[in-house]
Amino acid sequence: MTRPSFDDLGLATARLWATRSADPKVQVGACILDRHNRVVGVGYNGRAAGEPNERESLAHGASGFIHAEVNALLAANWNGEGHTLYVTHEPCSVCARLIVNSRRVSRVVFAAPYQEEARVSAGLPGGAEILQTAGILVQEAL
Repeated sequence: MTRPSFDDLGLATARLWATRSADPKVQVGACILDRHNRVVGVGYNGRAAGEPNERESLAHGASGFIHAEVNALLAANWNGEGHTLYVTHEPCSVCARLIVNSRRVSRVVFAAPYQEEARVSAGLPGGAEILQTAGILVQEAL
C-alpha cells in the first residue's frame, strides 16, 4: 500500500473544504500545514459570518465572497514558522500579498492556475510572481 504524501493530503483537505463554498461560479478551498505537517488552518470562499451565503454578482471580482486563503489565514492557529499553504487555485494578487504579510508561510502549493486578466494586460505581476518575489516557494501541483 502506498501512503499519500503530505502534499497530497494538504491538497485533498483544501479540495474538501472547497465543497463548503456556496459560490456557483468557482469553489476554492485552502489548508495550512505547519512544519510538522499538522493542519493549523482551513478556509473556503464565502461571505462574512451572518451574511447570506450567496454570490452578490456573477461579474469577475464582484462575488462579495472572502477568499479561501484569507479565511484560512484568519482561522490559523499558528505554530511557529515554515508553514505550507495548499489552495485549489493560484492565489490572486491581493491574497498573495496577505500571505506574504502573514510572515508564517514559506511555501504555497496550488492545484489550478489563475490569472487576473486586468493585471496580465497591464503587465503587472500575478499572485505566484508576487509570492516568489517575496521569497516564498510556489509550486503548481501535478
